[in-house]
Amino acid sequence: MHYNEPQNLGNMRGITPSVKFLLILNIAVFLLEFLFKIPLSGWFALPADWWRNLSFGQLFTYMFIHAGPSHLLMNMLGLYFIGPTVERTLGSYRFFILYYLSGILGGLGWSLLAEPYVQVGHQLVPITCVGASGAIMGILGAFGAFYPNARVYLIFLPFVPLRAWVVVLGLALLELYQTFGHPIIGGVANSAHLIGGIAGFGYAYQLKHPHVVAELKSRWGKKKPPQPQYRPRPKTAPQSEQLSKEEIDAILDKIGKQGMGALTHRERELLKRATRG
Repeated sequence: MHYNEPQNLGNMRGITPSVKFLLILNIAVFLLEFLFKIPLSGWFALPADWWRNLSFGQLFTYMFIHAGPSHLLMNMLGLYFIGPTVERTLGSYRFFILYYLSGILGGLGWSLLAEPYVQVGHQLVPITCVGASGAIMGILGAFGAFYPNARVYLIFLPFVPLRAWVVVLGLALLELYQTFGHPIIGGVANSAHLIGGIAGFGYAYQLKHPHVVAELKSRWGKKKPPQPQYRPRPKTAPQSEQLSKEEIDAILDKIGKQGMGALTHRERELLKRATRG
């Protein structure tokens, strides 16, 4: 992987294979639903209580469904301008991992925070999440991790270059505010954007700085040194007893006359102490 200043942002000659595939797929799915009236949203959108029916597949499919033309346009612009740089850095395989990981974790995080139903009149309407925004935020988070000082121009500030880390941090704070203030706006989930961005940033950061991650793992995984086990010391004659030459001679004399078996326990201990010294 390389981390040179990104080039060819938004240049069709610089577009990469995975980005081109995802652009075509997202636009094609949108046209199938809105032009040919195929109800893909009803089949593939992610419900907040997807686990009740074990709809794991919708954690993947929801990111290819969009609520309208403006929703699709904003996501595809982000993919078009930022995606090729990140794909050239990661390679196509890891780029797909980044895209799907950010989108799936974004949808999963949203489903844990969102209410499954909303009251509309006298009816409970199920809440669903659609859009590639979580995946696109993951790509933007990865871009900020790889190129924090790259200059970025925003649509509403076309002549004011901003550093990538400023843009990523600003969007993250905005999504955080919206998540707690208005977690669901028009079917688009801000919490999915936030968690997708965090996932993308984390994925890219650990690839760019593997030594930092390895160091953190080693610190957390350090085992405590084994505690010394207490072993009781064998009982011996009291340390305060001092052996005299007369006592030793008496014990030796007793052994000579009666043998070792005639010694008492105390005499044996005294004899051991004498021989150690």
